[in-house]
Amino acid sequence: MAAEGAVSAPDVPPGAAVLDPPVLDAHAHVWRPSALPYPWLDDVPALRRDVAPSDIDDAGGRIREWVFVEADADPRAAIDEVAWVSALDWPGLRAIVAHADLVDDALERHLDALAAFPLVRGVRHPLQDAPADVLASARFASGLRRVGERGLAFDACVRWWQLDALADAVAQAPGTPVVLDHVGKPPLAEGLDGPEGERWREGLGRLAALPHVSVKLSGLAAEAPTPAVFDALGPETLRIAFAAFGADRSMFGGDWPVSGPPGTGVPIAAALDHVRAAVPAQAHGAVLGGTARRFYGLATP
Repeated sequence: MAAEGAVSAPDVPPGAAVLDPPVLDAHAHVWRPSALPYPWLDDVPALRRDVAPSDIDDAGGRIREWVFVEADADPRAAIDEVAWVSALDWPGLRAIVAHADLVDDALERHLDALAAFPLVRGVRHPLQDAPADVLASARFASGLRRVGERGLAFDACVRWWQLDALADAVAQAPGTPVVLDHVGKPPLAEGLDGPEGERWREGLGRLAALPHVSVKLSGLAAEAPTPAVFDALGPETLRIAFAAFGADRSMFGGDWPVSGPPGTGVPIAAALDHVRAAVPAQAHGAVLGGTARRFYGLATP
């Protein structure tokens, strides 16, 4: 569950080294198009191949644990995806965020089926390409409340122009922990100083004002048109998000392989280093693992 209140930073003497513990990556994908249908991969040939846990970029061994997030398989294969991931040889897997359509008539039966898999700690309804009326519907708000009543968290994957609609929806489900994936997919191609960037900042602020909403510092390489833009705007984007949500509601995610070398050419270590540089050293323990553990209800190792 998402924690309330600020995490107090320990006193660190000037010039003292602050060592990070092994990192928990709160957002990683694996997929198996050879056996499960992923229609979107037909348009991304560079990513249309089986991706196993052994393929994941662990940033030179710094990342030791992962949260798997559903990879937008055909919804009819959602349970099969969870069963496949649950059976993988993946010692570092700590939690699964499964697919769930919150406006589907069969939501209750689907949540019943997910309850058979103990690693499932949350669900995600991909919304970035959903019709506008889905987020605004009473059925979506009802489904979001039902997710929280089941003891699950919700990953929200939307684009920057959907943040206001997301804020309106999640405000109606205060008992459901929600995490905004990929910093709300900000307008890195347009830049942060124009009207698009202002709209993103305002939407981010509305979400940060809701105490049950957290943010994943993830996925920015995939939103940038080039690695150079990622390097130029990524740190500022992360600082804005961290300033809005704080250490107790911010978590690192690598977004492998979409934001890794197969998808963008950017190593996960680069994303991790951007996050470490944008976040005060005293907050590294929270952002690089502690916050995700609380949010998804994971035991401390």
